Amino acid sequence: MRAAVYARYSSDLQSSASIDDQVRLCRERAAQLGHDVVEVFSDYAISASTLRNRPGMMALMEAARQGQFDLVIAEALDRVSRDQEDVAGIFKRLTHADVGLFTLSEGLINELHVGLKGTMNALFLKDLAQKTKRGQRGRVEAGKIPGGNSYGYTMIRRIGEDGSLIRGERSVHPEQANVIRRIFAAYADGISPRAIAAALNREGIPSPRGGLWNASTINGSRQRRNGILNNELYLGRITYNRQRFVKDPDTGKRVSRLNPESLWVTKEVDDLRIIDDETWAATQALRGRFSSQAGNKRQTKKRLLSGLVRCACCGGAMTIVNRERYSCSAKRERGTCNNPISISAEELETRILNGLKQILFGREELITEFAATFRAEVDRLRRTRHQSAKILRKDLDKVNRSTERAITFILEGDGDPGSVRQKLAELEARKRDLERSLNQADPTPTLEIHPNLGELYRRKVSELGKRPV
Repeated sequence: MRAAVYARYSSDLQSSASIDDQVRLCRERAAQLGHDVVEVFSDYAISASTLRNRPGMMALMEAARQGQFDLVIAEALDRVSRDQEDVAGIFKRLTHADVGLFTLSEGLINELHVGLKGTMNALFLKDLAQKTKRGQRGRVEAGKIPGGNSYGYTMIRRIGEDGSLIRGERSVHPEQANVIRRIFAAYADGISPRAIAAALNREGIPSPRGGLWNASTINGSRQRRNGILNNELYLGRITYNRQRFVKDPDTGKRVSRLNPESLWVTKEVDDLRIIDDETWAATQALRGRFSSQAGNKRQTKKRLLSGLVRCACCGGAMTIVNRERYSCSAKRERGTCNNPISISAEELETRILNGLKQILFGREELITEFAATFRAEVDRLRRTRHQSAKILRKDLDKVNRSTERAITFILEGDGDPGSVRQKLAELEARKRDLERSLNQADPTPTLEIHPNLGELYRRKVSELGKRPV
């Protein structure tokens, strides 16, 4: 039997040699079972809580669909996935491809393993999250930082008396602390975050990430209380559990959500104070003046050229300002560009589309390419509709055979006719649905392609830039 090996380790804290160890053990078991390992798939430092960010597993399922092997061998089911939905989905797709799933811990996987082990693995993830949160809460109560490092501080790593690594301790970074005091003092004096960022960039002072300063780095978000001016750690106060992260089941990405203030945990740590109470109060009072104002709302509607326009002076992105004009974002947010030119979004789009019209109208080979691509797409849609209709006809035949058996069963008087009649009603409803779908998917009558595709091409090109009435 042809076998494939799958291996995964979930964290950067684990050794990459874990993959080699898993593969070696799986190869040894395959040899004992008399199977030939034809392929090895792996995912490095990737969590098993979501499937969509695991290229190794996605490649394995595609290879299984193509019939490249007959059995998948892994160290344990939690190496395949810890997510209940993903475990069931992987098992379902492998079964559909006539590919078995075998693990060194559980043996040959069946529906019982998927249900029980999938639930156990999901509970493990939940329990791990709770234990992690409990440990972080303990660090806060001890005056330590549970998360990453903030600008203005240096991380301290030391070994405790029991030989373990003590995490979460910080000390004030003198140079960065001076920058923070300067930012607060400038803002309290009425200088805008954009002007502050521009001044810091002119002096070559690195931002928290080592690059250029932005106004948003200083200003932050009023709701999430991030950014330099909102960081209560500079007041000597640790704030924990301000937000939580959940994974979007569709994208697999983490999404932050604010917790109510009643769930926040605070701890005063005077050793970490950088800003005095008077400066902090003056700054927050000034910010409070704008708390009821909408401010400069971000452009939420994407335009035709969003993300494509660049500044000719600095190469930075040109973004929409005042809802209708493109302007250099580096000039506006960082003060690192002196380009004074802005342009109306409508005017720029008109220029681009007119240029495209001239190019597309002036090249005959593009018309030929358009016609060939158009015909290829129509043919693809025909094949798709035909395949769909074929599947629907197969299902309809199956329903018709089941209906005939049910009618025969009733006429011959075998068993309980009531339950059979109920099943017959379900079959009739399914039949109506299939017939309706079949009428929609039926590729006949055949769509004929107009012979003068060149004229269609010219008409579509001429409509570029026309706005709907």
